[in-house]
Amino acid sequence: MEMVKVVGANLRAAREHRGLSLSEVARRADLGKGTLSELEAGQRNPTLETLYALATVLGVPLGLLLIAETESPTATTLVVRGTDHAELSGQAVDVRLVDRTGSGGQILEIYRIHVRAGKRYVSPAHRPRVVEQLLVHSGTLTTGPVSTPETLGPGDYISFDGGVDHVYEAPHTDVHGTLVMRYGEG
Repeated sequence: MEMVKVVGANLRAAREHRGLSLSEVARRADLGKGTLSELEAGQRNPTLETLYALATVLGVPLGLLLIAETESPTATTLVVRGTDHAELSGQAVDVRLVDRTGSGGQILEIYRIHVRAGKRYVSPAHRPRVVEQLLVHSGTLTTGPVSTPETLGPGDYISFDGGVDHVYEAPHTDVHGTLVMRYGEG
């Protein structure tokens, strides 16, 4: 199924599950009602920033909005090709969901992340009990809580509280890495 259709169906299901109106979700996410309606209908391509805002308002992990129900792996071996999942682009950051798994109240989402050279993205806080873990493969990245970011290079790893505003900045060259989002019960 096409990504915009998957996202639309998942947005609508999450909104209805929480008993929220289209107008209320649009207001909380600072979106136009028409924009949200087009997203839910699968008629509009969402940006990364828009989906993060909606996931936060709906209290769901980003990956829940990206994967069709039928895409949940049931085998013990999972192979994900580089083209299996669509890339979600933002103004500074692109992500591609590689896998989503969980049990016992813990959900893990694994993403390939690309931060464009000379770009900075400040991510609003996710819901409480979200931990972001990032391994840099190439480039120099400034990331972490806005109040205490760290500068990382190839091979460097960081883990930080995603429940606070945080930054991704590639001051000089493109950055590629692996991002793990760990969602706890809450």
